[in-house]
Amino acid sequence: QRVIARKLAALEKGEDGVVFGSGMAAISTLLLAHLKPGDHAVFLADLYGGTYHLVTSELTRFGVEVTLARTLAEFSAALRPNTRVLYVESPSNPLLRCVDLAAVAKLAREWGILSAIDNTFASPINQTPLELGIDAVVHSGTKYLNGHSDVNAGVVVSTREVIRKVTECALSLGGMLDAHACYQLERGLKTLALRVRQQNENAGRLARFLQRHPAVERVIYPGLPDHPDHAIAARQMRGFGGMLSFELRQPSQVERLLAGLQ
Repeated sequence: QRVIARKLAALEKGEDGVVFGSGMAAISTLLLAHLKPGDHAVFLADLYGGTYHLVTSELTRFGVEVTLARTLAEFSAALRPNTRVLYVESPSNPLLRCVDLAAVAKLAREWGILSAIDNTFASPINQTPLELGIDAVVHSGTKYLNGHSDVNAGVVVSTREVIRKVTECALSLGGMLDAHACYQLERGLKTLALRVRQQNENAGRLARFLQRHPAVERVIYPGLPDHPDHAIAARQMRGFGGMLSFELRQPSQVERLLAGLQ
């Protein structure tokens, strides 16, 4: 665990890290280490489904107040004296919205609260949020970091103090990564840069192809100039990632399209 955590911390430009048995174990442990009943947290509204359920069903059940926000202005307006965490995804899942991370980090610092990001969709090859002032980064290591579809894993990278607090909570919650999975995750990191760069290129080519296709209504990809957050993504990312989504002009074609894929 320590070997792979140090390598992941180096990739994310953080002081330390801790690995978990899944991305959700990483996210839930980070949040539970910093939130208690009566606290308030603000989350990006466009969240990964598992995180959304955790936040709106489980955190609230334990007495944590939650606000969902979409813009920097909404984040700012939502903050309260009892706010303890400001949490975003960028790019988000599945609409690939991008948040101005430096602005989010500045806002959190002004209020003395923890800023955190799910950096899964970018990977540390395309984006290093800690360098932009964000306090903590989480990943589902199941995806880009591992890259071989044979491991469930998660990671938190931050300062030594934050990781100490998260690790203490992790020992109680138990969502840790076993030794063989650590080995497999370390194996995946060896090709991470090569894989992500090629995935960036492939997704960009696919996005431009789909833009020209008569059956496609809209392509959602931060690398396209017409994406609403293209300027933000271009400013803070080194590549736009391998994930995209699109809408067909006729929704009735969706099932036919999916049936035709291999």
